[in-house]
Parts: sequence; structure tokens; C-alpha cells
Amino acid sequence: MTKKIFNFRRGFTVLETIIAIAVVSLAIAGATSAVRTGLIGASIAKEQVKAFYLTQEAIEVIRNKRDGNILANFNGTPTSWLAGISEVGAPCAPGNTCVVDASAYSLSNLGCSGWNSCPYLRQDPSAYLYGYNGSWTQTVFRREVQIENVSADEINVTVQVSWTHGAATRSFKTKAILMKWF
Repeated sequence: MTKKIFNFRRGFTVLETIIAIAVVSLAIAGATSAVRTGLIGASIAKEQVKAFYLTQEAIEVIRNKRDGNILANFNGTPTSWLAGISEVGAPCAPGNTCVVDASAYSLSNLGCSGWNSCPYLRQDPSAYLYGYNGSWTQTVFRREVQIENVSADEINVTVQVSWTHGAATRSFKTKAILMKWF
């Protein structure tokens, strides 16, 4: 009797190698996709935070103008509490859309005809201020303001900041009620 000895080589076949590469590739693709999604989400969150602060800045400029008008009355200068804000002829008169330039402490029209029609904000590359100075770098943000007179002692201020991220247009809108406090 003769014994047959089989020589089995231990190792991977071509099919096993291809399957292993496919599994590892899927794992790497999944991790890469998760990282990409996280980076996009972080970028959108960063833009939303900027939009929030840009809306608050516009409201603070308007609030400061209102307070300055009221304080002018205490100093003996008769001034309407809405002077330069939402009285007839002002850039932000009811029915108008306007812009607020915090760097120049001003409200102006700049050719706005409604939501999403105002020019883009610009940013000073050295001081990082936002405004409408023509020599500054244009940003992706538009900041627009509409004011509604509710009564002789109350106005509603609506500020919208909109921007484009990729193919999607996003916006952040804030509404504040300002009162004549004296």
C-alpha cells in the first residue's frame, strides 16, 4: 500500500484577496464619508453662527440709534425716537428694505427692493469688520432689514441674513420689538 501525500499550501486565493480588499475599501469609504459629512456640518454651523451675530449686530445698531434719539431729548434737542430709523423718508421707512452698516454706523437703501435684493456684505481683511466699503472683500452674506411701525411707541425690526453654501441658499431671520422707553 502506498500512501498519497497531498501538499496543501496554506494562503489566500485570488478570490479571497479580492473580497478582503473590497471589505477594507468599504470600511475606508464609510469613514471618509463620515469625516466629509462632519466637515460640511461644521462649515454650515460656522456660517450659521456668523449669520446670527450679523443679525444681532444690525439690531444693536438700530437700538443704539433709537437710544441716541431718546437721549437727545434729555439734552434739550427735540428729536423723534425714530429719527433716521423708520420715519417717512428714512431708508428703513415701512415698506422699504434697507441695510445696516455697523462699520459706518448707518442705515441706507443701497438699491434694495425687497428680500434678497440688497448687495453682499464686505469684510475688512485686516480688522475683520463687516460693512459695505467697496475696497473690502465681498462675502457670501446679505444682511437686509425691514421695519414695521406697530404703534406710536413700538416698531418690529426684522433682520434677515442669507448666504449660499454650495448649491443651497440658506438664511437666518431674527425679529425684535423695539419700544419707545421714555
